[in-house]
Amino acid sequence: MLKDKKLFLLDMDGTIYLGDKLFEGTRDFLAHIKKTGGRYLFLTNNSSRGTDAYVKRLKTMGIEASKEDFLTSADACVSYILENCPRSRFYVCGTESFKSQLKNAGIALAEGCEDDPDTVLLGYDTELSYGKLENCCILLGQGKSYMATHPDLVCPTAYGYAPDCGSVIEMLCTATGRRPSVIIGKPKPEMAFAAMKKTGFSPEETCLIGDRVYTDIACGVNAGIDTVFVLSGEGVEEDTEKYGVKPTYIMKNISEVLKTILEGDK
Repeated sequence: MLKDKKLFLLDMDGTIYLGDKLFEGTRDFLAHIKKTGGRYLFLTNNSSRGTDAYVKRLKTMGIEASKEDFLTSADACVSYILENCPRSRFYVCGTESFKSQLKNAGIALAEGCEDDPDTVLLGYDTELSYGKLENCCILLGQGKSYMATHPDLVCPTAYGYAPDCGSVIEMLCTATGRRPSVIIGKPKPEMAFAAMKKTGFSPEETCLIGDRVYTDIACGVNAGIDTVFVLSGEGVEEDTEKYGVKPTYIMKNISEVLKTILEGDK
């Protein structure tokens, strides 16, 4: 039952806020988890910002948070590279914030094709240019290795949706016929595993809440934990059949999640 969970893994865009608008019930939900001795972590596939930016963003919405409250696909990407290919040099199609995070971790970056990188690394690039896309096409045409931080097709916004990393994957596939051989973030279970290891909670004590079936909910299912699919962001109820992924619960929003915790599962 939801009321018995101790660790809540929360997606952000479309789950606790949309654009600059915090969803009703979010503050009450977070306060209740803390009050009852639980823990929450924010898990996001959005690699365009570093953790510092998320801390500042939540603060503007009235939520106090620290770096320890977050796990991002950029964090997972750094960990993967350091463990599996620490000597590689990457051409990054991503934001300056993402590049800085990689550099600060000691990962070698190439400025362009002339630097002869080993791997193309694609992130959610809100600073995307045609020149970056052209460089990716050149390098992929040369047979370079290819990685992406996550497969989300769109990012929810206050006005609807914006193209996310997955949309650029599709565009580059149309141009080059290639797809990433490695995708780091959700739906893979590693971010959920890392969260449980970090906090010491078991799978039975853990629940993941998100608005995308094919990334958030699939991550939880792959990690063997309960999930709540909220309909406040990208996803619609029919997605469960479309992607063949079954959440433990389907709810309208974070307010309904809190209500269910307080009243007990029905």
